[in-house]
Amino acid sequence: MMSKFVYRCNCGKLKAKLTGLPVNSNVCHCHSCVAAGRYVDEKFGSKNTSVLRNGGAYITTFTAANVEFEQPDFTDAEQHVDLLGWLKMGQNGEPFRAYTKCCGTLVFTLATKKLSTYCGLNGNCIYLNDGVTPLQPSSEPINIMTKFAFDGDQVPEPKCNYVPLGFLWNVVKSVLIPLPFASAFKGKDAMFYNEKSTLDTVPITWE
Repeated sequence: MMSKFVYRCNCGKLKAKLTGLPVNSNVCHCHSCVAAGRYVDEKFGSKNTSVLRNGGAYITTFTAANVEFEQPDFTDAEQHVDLLGWLKMGQNGEPFRAYTKCCGTLVFTLATKKLSTYCGLNGNCIYLNDGVTPLQPSSEPINIMTKFAFDGDQVPEPKCNYVPLGFLWNVVKSVLIPLPFASAFKGKDAMFYNEKSTLDTVPITWE
């Protein structure tokens, strides 16, 4: 299937072909998502493509079967270790958010082996097929989890204190009705965190 969009990190070392339309796009204001975005921005400065938008994390979600990482192909575990670093929130967090070591762009939520149906990507890294023109959503993405925003008064409309029902249903489907693992992640365990991976701990400062 011909790709509709292209995902790429700021320096272009990590690229993916996106063959379907996004499942949804939103700007998440939960402490965890925003802290992850702020952490890599501070660590890498202007080298990266920031995930932040309107003070939240801009996440565009695709069905995992429609995400094909082309560069690198992730069949070699060493490529994974060299290219991707991982984040966990606090000492007890799980490492499921990845960033590129080359330029510090937060890829965002790749997938886990338990939740492989969807792939949440940094919405600021998605381009039209030319790989240059940024994808512009047809309408302003909804700001979600605004009840937990660090600067709630500054969050623009449209917004939701928690999450819309449609978004919640997609999460439920990903758990209860997982799609076949015939996706970009099949046979590519190198895409997942392993004991050789670089792991950063993002400090929890809001409790």
